[in-house]
Amino acid sequence: MARSPVIPQLAVERSFRAPGTHLCGLAWDGKYLWHSDADSDLLYRIDSASGKVLAKIPCPEVRTDLAYDGKNLWQIAGHPKRIVVLNPEKGQVLVEIPLGPNSEQACGLTVARSKYWVAFEHLALITEHSLLNQRLREEYPAQPRVAGLEVVGDSLWYTEYEQSLLVELDLVSGTERKKYRVPGNPTGLCWDGQRFWYSDFSNRLITAVRSV
Repeated sequence: MARSPVIPQLAVERSFRAPGTHLCGLAWDGKYLWHSDADSDLLYRIDSASGKVLAKIPCPEVRTDLAYDGKNLWQIAGHPKRIVVLNPEKGQVLVEIPLGPNSEQACGLTVARSKYWVAFEHLALITEHSLLNQRLREEYPAQPRVAGLEVVGDSLWYTEYEQSLLVELDLVSGTERKKYRVPGNPTGLCWDGQRFWYSDFSNRLITAVRSV
């Protein structure tokens, strides 16, 4: 009987205590981390070197992931779940984007170039949409508890909560390229240009790792 391949474990490069208790999304704005918490209903701007909270803005009914489009923050929030786009300086809601009939399954979110991606955790599915008109462009299979999302180059990376995985998908073929184990139970995910950061829900940490 063939053995399952060993999944390599990524070492923690740095970590710090999260400001809240219900860790959701993470995003990188080019200088700072942004983190969302469902208990406080706040989005926190954080210095990644020190872990210090520099600012916070309210976002009612934070649910899961957070993203940054180069100008504004995108948060999955509300009942039913929807995407809420906020100005990061003043916190006002600029637009809301519905998530369709499976909205309560929506978990991961990322924005890049002219597209955005949404992960549906128990459907084991990631959908790609046009920023222009929200139309569905592609669908990608994923692990059952897909959580945070991030696009790096031609790869779509995601965290898997229950198996503690960081997984890389090829955006061209939709096939899995690599996967790694990470400490804790990861939710939100972002890339700062050198390393991945994720929200470790079970340990209440914001953690950085490097892929190999």
